[in-house]
Amino acid sequence: MKISDFRTAQIAQGYGVQKTGASPDAKSKKIGGRDADATTLSPAAQALIKGRHAASEAPEVRTELVAELKRAIKDGSYVVDEYALAGKMIAQGNLSD
Repeated sequence: MKISDFRTAQIAQGYGVQKTGASPDAKSKKIGGRDADATTLSPAAQALIKGRHAASEAPEVRTELVAELKRAIKDGSYVVDEYALAGKMIAQGNLSD
């Protein structure tokens, strides 16, 4: 499938991307007497970067939750909701026909 320039512009427009031109708040710097290229990130992209940074700083294992679950399993107080478990298994397709 060949995507024409017109179709590319339509796709970019659908994602809110401008083909040319700088955003009004983009600042340009002078390098060697010429304007340097400048770019700005959308608020959604900035939020995504912040979210990724926060996720990378979070521990991979919530040790206090794991310890609580181990304690509940060991002393027999952990209760499995069999209907919720069965529903999740069916939704994921883990049951063979």
